[in-house]
Amino acid sequence: MPPVPFRPVAESALSLLLMAGPASAAEFTSPALPAVSSWIGNSYGGAQKWVQQDIAAITVTPDGTVFTNVEWEEGGGNVGEYRDGELIGYAGHTHGWGNGGGKAVAANSKYLFIAMCVSNEGGGLVDPGTWPPKGKKWYGISRRPRSDIRSAAPFPGGKGGKGDTLNESFLVIAEVADDDSNPITGICADESRVYVVAPQERRIKVFDCETMQQLNSWEVERTGPLTLGPTGKVWMMSGRTKDLYAGLEAFTPEGKTAGGPQLISTIPDARAFCFDAEGRPLVVEDGPGEQIHPFHIDPRTLVAQRKIGAEGGILAPVPGIFADKKFNHITAIGCDAKDRLYVAQDGQSGGGGTVLECYDLKSQALLWRLVGLTFVDMADFDPGDETGVYTKEEHFRFDPSKPPGKEASYHAFTLNRVKYPEDPRLHIWSGGAWLRRIGGQRVLFVNDMNGEHLQVYRFAPESDGEIAIPSGLFAKKHVKVKTEWPPHQPEKGEWIWRDADGNGAFDEGEFTANGGDDAPSAQGWWVDAAGNVWLATEKDGIRLFPSQGLDPKENPRWDFATIQSFPHPAEFQEVKRLRYDPATDTMYLGGSTAEDKNQHWKPMGPVLARYDHWLKGERKCAWTVTLPYVKGSSGHESCEPMGFDVAGDFIFVPYTGASKSAGVCTGRVEIFRTRDGSAVGHVEPGPEIGEVGLQDLRETVSARLGKDGEYRVMIEDDYKSKVVLYRIKGLK
Repeated sequence: MPPVPFRPVAESALSLLLMAGPASAAEFTSPALPAVSSWIGNSYGGAQKWVQQDIAAITVTPDGTVFTNVEWEEGGGNVGEYRDGELIGYAGHTHGWGNGGGKAVAANSKYLFIAMCVSNEGGGLVDPGTWPPKGKKWYGISRRPRSDIRSAAPFPGGKGGKGDTLNESFLVIAEVADDDSNPITGICADESRVYVVAPQERRIKVFDCETMQQLNSWEVERTGPLTLGPTGKVWMMSGRTKDLYAGLEAFTPEGKTAGGPQLISTIPDARAFCFDAEGRPLVVEDGPGEQIHPFHIDPRTLVAQRKIGAEGGILAPVPGIFADKKFNHITAIGCDAKDRLYVAQDGQSGGGGTVLECYDLKSQALLWRLVGLTFVDMADFDPGDETGVYTKEEHFRFDPSKPPGKEASYHAFTLNRVKYPEDPRLHIWSGGAWLRRIGGQRVLFVNDMNGEHLQVYRFAPESDGEIAIPSGLFAKKHVKVKTEWPPHQPEKGEWIWRDADGNGAFDEGEFTANGGDDAPSAQGWWVDAAGNVWLATEKDGIRLFPSQGLDPKENPRWDFATIQSFPHPAEFQEVKRLRYDPATDTMYLGGSTAEDKNQHWKPMGPVLARYDHWLKGERKCAWTVTLPYVKGSSGHESCEPMGFDVAGDFIFVPYTGASKSAGVCTGRVEIFRTRDGSAVGHVEPGPEIGEVGLQDLRETVSARLGKDGEYRVMIEDDYKSKVVLYRIKGLK
């Protein structure tokens, strides 16, 4: 595969480049460089353990063992077992081969019962004993032995056995159409029976724990989560309707009404519940209060007692600051026999929000905490404060003196869904962030997976604490989502929104359109250090939106009236990524040529070029290089450059996937010199991290040079709910 030749600006420049060594590397020949492998956003590194994303349900045994369930978990850890603040292990066989997790889980002393969804993956999986027929899916229960939850606990008539499924251990509760979205909402179990809520039939079904044969069932009006009460009764939280609050209903094991429904009129947004060791029901308020409400059961009503948690949760003063008992979207709770309270939270807008905590119920002191906070996300350092690291939703505090995996502590959650319900992060799938300083103010820029939009957020610490306030949005065309969002947008074509009145809402008169035409095909957004917004269109040149400073509400300003356009570079067939350095007037572009193209549609292409004097000169190409890649690789696992970032004197290029033939591991970052594009070396994840997930965002790398001379390079890791961090010293 021949390298793309240099295109020097002048003969003297060419001589310098040749002295520096070859500037093309068609194969993977660079040396491995020493680096510290670390991570951000998860309590564990991922090689052996990681905290699962988006916990939807938990059950707690008397000894304090916690079992969790997640509908989608990229690494396959849908069902986890935790004890005393440590992950014991994952159940496995819950992700792939048609298997998915669910929203309920239960256990007795012998078995674990997991709510799951089983599909046939579009009809590709065919076996009536393992998968549903084409066009259908199953909601049901996977039974596992407590002695080893990775194993099957088979029973007569149980489904499973083909592929990576467990043998005859899945009970079908409901066979439904592929598009059905009503999973099992509750399971509980005693030593002889397991109780399951079947939403499609609005029934609670009872099965023998040993034979898994149905023993009984009864109708319920409104379905919801289940738990066993202190006297053996079966309790269900009936879901809220338009006209009725949620309620707590009690049933005998035979299905006779035994108290209820008792409407929880003091909690308009009741979500989950459990019983403590004294037999009190604890009810979760998943609303503005974001607290846990203990009750005393009176024969005729529920008597409220002192609430647990800060009123307002994560939005309590100071808004966004993370602290003990500042809960953020509680999904499930449980108690053990020693009156320890376990709280699962999932405060996120697009995946990755797990906070799993344990409190002493009497003193309300925190006993332990685990987090899994990032999924399809990237992080960036604050250029004005090296201790600040931001993702699309989180603010971490960075301390390089701490050991690997401990450098970044969870400091704040930057989204206020109550005050700013039109926040774009609540309406479009977002992932990845850039933090800039414009006019001395912090400005957060948030991307999405495919570079369709560029979101802009400002900060107002005195009024909003750590919340990122919606401030602007670049849209390449009319936005179409399931909700009527954003209101007042132009009916067609590209537009820019600026929050002129500072209320964080998309108001009429705050949009600027560009003649009604869509923007050209593009995915290469970039915000430079001066706050200028760039867009690399694939074939129609480069766009620049010069920063116009801040308006009176401290919103950054850009407009179509000042836009600058630059011709498509002759060196490329397509341009997909860019970086511009305003301090040196240097442009770096990434893309493809007719000979060297990206192997999958999402990566940038293997060609990289530098242009000097971009704004002040003739924009001549200083050098062009073909980066190493595996030609012929395909799909998301192609081994090729995903993008790049520039810091100091070096260019950092992450790779989409691994290649055994080329000796490339997942999570690889190749490093090149800015002066000539020559290869320096590469870094790959250490044993603490192991395999890294595929790069799924268009902008999947962020690099910074610290004041201490250390390069800090972060890449996306969807696989194990974290951001990978490489710390590299001594680059030359």
